[in-house]
Amino acid sequence: MNQSLGRAQAVLIPALIAFAMGQTVLFAVAGPVARDIGLSEFQFGTIIASAAAVFVVASPIWGRISDSWGRKRTIVFGLTSYGIVSVLFAAAMQAGLNGLTAALATFFILLGLRVTYAALGAGIQPSATALMADLSSPEKRTAAIAMVGASFGIGSILGPAAAAGLVGFGVLAPLYVIASLGLMMALICAFALQEPNRTDAGSKSQGDLSLLKLLPLLMIGFALFTVVASLQQTVAFYVQDSLGLDTKTAAQFTGYCFMALAVATLLVQGGLIQALKPSPRILLLTGFPIFLVGLLIYAAPTSIWQIVAGMAVMGMGFGLINPGITAAVSLRTSEDAQGQAAGFVQSAASIGYIIGPLAATGLYQMSPTYTIYFAGSILVLGFTLSLPIAYKATQNS
Repeated sequence: MNQSLGRAQAVLIPALIAFAMGQTVLFAVAGPVARDIGLSEFQFGTIIASAAAVFVVASPIWGRISDSWGRKRTIVFGLTSYGIVSVLFAAAMQAGLNGLTAALATFFILLGLRVTYAALGAGIQPSATALMADLSSPEKRTAAIAMVGASFGIGSILGPAAAAGLVGFGVLAPLYVIASLGLMMALICAFALQEPNRTDAGSKSQGDLSLLKLLPLLMIGFALFTVVASLQQTVAFYVQDSLGLDTKTAAQFTGYCFMALAVATLLVQGGLIQALKPSPRILLLTGFPIFLVGLLIYAAPTSIWQIVAGMAVMGMGFGLINPGITAAVSLRTSEDAQGQAAGFVQSAASIGYIIGPLAATGLYQMSPTYTIYFAGSILVLGFTLSLPIAYKATQNS
């Protein structure tokens, strides 16, 4: 089992890294570029939130499809769709910058492309998570699933680094390069990734999945990703406005912020969790307070390095909470419903990505401080209301 897991990780981890690179490059570059096109912060937030709304519906569907159609096919299809749509998204932004399309027309084109990406690519993460669950024993489930998060952490480091290095060739050059990398990884997965042997593979019967049992954990995921989405959608504006930077410099400095967040997440998920293998309950109970400390550091910055430090501490908290949620859900789900359960986790996160960007960008236009108050309130509320329930849901995990 471990040998099969190792082979699968050798192929899947680079693919997830490429996919994650595309997400952080988008957040680092697209915000300031959207301003240059003539879009407001709220319009840019609407593009991201609309895609998240599609993720809410599509993620469980794709998760269930992967339970019957197969993990490999779903992952390859998702990566291919991601690469193609991302190239088109960058081209649409370029057209807007060059004045070939009006700002309003560019907004609707970008909106349509991002929604298409969500509809076709929503199966990547649930299928990858389910694949790790397929190949790991229950006692090693948390560590195996954490490697999915660690892969996203590595990609989140390399993405901003690539943005900072490639932006000299053009502000949209990083988007084109990373999208091409996604297509290349889709091809590699098509030839090198093996479908795990599952007795239920190809079955169309629904597995034992109790949403009532998973609801407390899904609530925690919703709270976590509402906060994360709020910060991701406003950090580029926050850096630019707090420090008075031009678009290019703001994109570079924002890249440093995402790198700090990702490095901390990676160290926790790829190092600490792999070594200690803590229970999901411990991860949840320690992660939220650490995240809140990072948010306090992030507030009222005096320099870019204070913002970077705050993002790093928040990354530590995120690195604990996220695999805690996913592993707890997996452990409370039957083997023939792992894909669908992982889809529901992503769906809960996507609801956070609907509310977070819309609320945060709307509040940001009134005052950047309001966004921080909003994130802090949701973080405390999620911790206070959800963790007592989550304790009961995970104490037997």
